[in-house]
Amino acid sequence: MKYLSKLLLALIAIGLWNCEPTEVGVVEDYKKQNPEGLQELANNIEINVREIVPQIYEVEYVRGAGGEEDDAIHFITWDFGNGETSQKDKDTVYYIQPGDYAITFNGYTYDGELSKVAANVNATETLWCAIGQRISMDNFDDEATYAGTWVNKNKNDTPLFDDYHADGTPYQFPEDNDVLLIGKAGGWWTEVAYEFDTDVFDFSNAGLWRKVAMRFYIPSTFDVPEGNFDFNIPESYLNLKIGLNDGSGRQEIERKIKVSELDQWIDVEFDFTESSFDQIDPTQVKSIWIMFTHAWDNDRGAGRDGTGAIMIDDIELVQKVPGCLE
Repeated sequence: MKYLSKLLLALIAIGLWNCEPTEVGVVEDYKKQNPEGLQELANNIEINVREIVPQIYEVEYVRGAGGEEDDAIHFITWDFGNGETSQKDKDTVYYIQPGDYAITFNGYTYDGELSKVAANVNATETLWCAIGQRISMDNFDDEATYAGTWVNKNKNDTPLFDDYHADGTPYQFPEDNDVLLIGKAGGWWTEVAYEFDTDVFDFSNAGLWRKVAMRFYIPSTFDVPEGNFDFNIPESYLNLKIGLNDGSGRQEIERKIKVSELDQWIDVEFDFTESSFDQIDPTQVKSIWIMFTHAWDNDRGAGRDGTGAIMIDDIELVQKVPGCLE
């Protein structure tokens, strides 16, 4: 009996030694390649690629379509061929630069990884949808792209504009480039406007334009023959605004200016994409206003006594692409 027990234990040990371990878990199961199952799945799943406008595509994986079991694919990734990927069932891809791209669908299943090219894209243009094509409006060194006139809208507060923009001649920055000079000598606002002669611009959601971009420079001290403009405006009250005007009112965007931004050129953009346009008709923009100000505060007495100068250069309008989904 004793020998029989030992024999049984030995046989059990040999049997266990010969059994192959079973792979457990999703990650291990993915390693079990089943080419036939993957091919059948590739034939049956529904993958849609739709061109919205040139170089903008909507991709969609319809989960459970084509007779596929609901749990056949556990998670997915899209590889758009432009360095971008997505794990959404439905997404939109923009091809900004010209080139050839493959849209590849990847599905991860218990039969392995399914990789399927869903579409090939040939992009021939630079798509400015995401980055915005910039059109120079006025760089003050050349004739403005759009015919118009710079107008002083607050004559009591802009003596420097009147002195240095006489007959359309702008102030020359020390580095030999012409700029728009606006001096602030009291009052709440110092504002000038570029009134277009004939052009009317559409900044609505369906229109061509979305941003106004520019550079500004605020010197700590600005010496002129008539006196000295010292920067003495409290940082907490200093603003720069852009206003779009349709002839009846303005839609404005304000940007705070910090003391750390003095004595250097700063690039700024004013994006009207999300504007409510409750003040004007955005399809009838007839002028662009630049306003340099600090807010009135009765408690501190800040506002009317501030002086300073701001220089503006390289004003640009930034386009949208019609049909571009942002």
